[in-house]
Amino acid sequence: MGDGFILIEDDVLSSLLDFRQQGPMAPEAGGILIGFRRGVHLHVTHATMPGSLDRRSRFEFQRLDPIHQRTASKLWERSRETADYIGEWHTHPQVQPSPSSIDRREWGMITRAKSAPMIFAILGLQDWWIGIGQRKRLAVATQISQQ
Repeated sequence: MGDGFILIEDDVLSSLLDFRQQGPMAPEAGGILIGFRRGVHLHVTHATMPGSLDRRSRFEFQRLDPIHQRTASKLWERSRETADYIGEWHTHPQVQPSPSSIDRREWGMITRAKSAPMIFAILGLQDWWIGIGQRKRLAVATQISQQ
């Protein structure tokens, strides 16, 4: 972990921005990140959006809808088995988001199950928190300000 870059396509960023929790009752949102591993670099080309079966509240998002898996499988097949599940994203109702203990626990389970680096992104009201997880370790990749 450490020498690679993360490229997130503009249309993915734009789609995620639509889910910021701007209103006082806006629920958290989330999904998975899909893309390519290019050596030490990660390229995010797609993200799933919340499905109707996902659990969403002001301070919680649980990915329960099978649409996330179906989308990943379809993109994997369409790419001749090269596009991959490379991470998770969700929102927090904070200006400068940071991972909760629940986030860290969930991400720990994911990184133990995967040998390759995974991206974890939290979109806040103003800033982004992006981390890389691999083999039980989580490192902050960057914090992006959207001012």
